[in-house]
Amino acid sequence: MGTPAGGSLVGRGYVERANVISGAALNTNGQTTFSKEFPMGEGWYKALLRFNNVFVVGTGTTPIAEGEQLIIKGVLLRTDRGEILCNLPGRALFKMAHYRNEAAPRSDAIAAASATYRTTLPIYFADEFMLRPEDTILDTSRYNSITLQITMGTTADLLGTPGTSTATYTFDCDIERSLGALPDAAKPMFHVNYDYRNPVDANTTTIIDLERSTDMSIKRLFVWAGTSGTGGIPCSGVASDAIQNVVNLKDQNRFIEMNRVHAMIQDQNIMDQGLAAKITGLEVFEFVRDRSIAAALATGSKSVLQYAWTNQGGVGANSIVTAFAEMIRTLK
Repeated sequence: MGTPAGGSLVGRGYVERANVISGAALNTNGQTTFSKEFPMGEGWYKALLRFNNVFVVGTGTTPIAEGEQLIIKGVLLRTDRGEILCNLPGRALFKMAHYRNEAAPRSDAIAAASATYRTTLPIYFADEFMLRPEDTILDTSRYNSITLQITMGTTADLLGTPGTSTATYTFDCDIERSLGALPDAAKPMFHVNYDYRNPVDANTTTIIDLERSTDMSIKRLFVWAGTSGTGGIPCSGVASDAIQNVVNLKDQNRFIEMNRVHAMIQDQNIMDQGLAAKITGLEVFEFVRDRSIAAALATGSKSVLQYAWTNQGGVGANSIVTAFAEMIRTLK
C-alpha cells in the first residue's frame, strides 16, 4: 500500500461495531421480539447475541450439561421480504460457531450455584473464509425491517431438579456493519439461511431427508447426536459419539459421502478446520473447502437428498440426531 505525499498511511475505515440492544429483558418460557431496535441501511457482517442469566439456585440441584445453551430454545431472524436468515436453537448456533472459529464462544457452564451466567452466540452473514466474503453480507438497505424472535425455556433446562430455583434473562446485541451503505461492488448475491431438519430418534430411524429447493445450496452440513434427548427437540440430550457408525450422504444418482466412519469424519474436521479437539457428538461436511461459493451443494435438481447411517449397536430410545445446515438462498 502506498503513502500520500504527507507520509501518512491511507486506510478505508470501512467497518464499525455498534451495540444496538443492551440489557433488554427476555421472557422466560416464552418469546421476545425485537425489530425497531435494528437500524436499516448498512451491510451487516455479523451479529453477536449475548444472553445474561441471573440464576438463583434456591433448592435446585443437578446441573444439566450445556443447560445454558439448551435454555435458548430458538433464535429466529427474518426480513420483511420473507427471508429466513436464522432458525436455530442456541446449542446448534453454539456448535456451529465452535467449528467456524476453531474455538468455542463464551458459554458459562451452569452450576448449582447462584451467579450470572453468560452465553455469546454469533450469527455470521459475510463469510471470511470465502474468496468473496460479501457474497452473503446482509444488505439491510433492501429492507424496511428485520425481526429477531428469541424463545427461552425454563429452569428445567438448567437443572435436573429445579426445586425453587429461578432465572431471569437479559439480552445484548452488537452488530458488525459497514460504515454507511454498501458500495455497489460489495452488494450480496445471496442471503444466508441457518436452519435445521426435524430431529429423529436413532432407535427407530437412521435416515434424515434433507431439504431440497431450487433457490438453495448447502455450504456446510452439521449433524449432532445425543443420548437421553427429548423427541422432537433439536440438539437435545447428552452429546454422544456412540450413535452413528458408518455414514452416507446421497442423492438419487450418487453417493456424495460414501461409507464414512463417524470418528474419521471428526478426525477430518479437526485437521481441516484446525480444531484443538473433536466436538463431541458433532460431525461436519464442508462443501466449500476451496473457498468458492460456487462449490456449495446445489439441491434444486435432486429428487432425493438423504443423510443415512448405521448405528453402532445398542442404541437406546431417545438417541436424538439433528441435522442443521449453513445454506445460501437467492435474494427475494
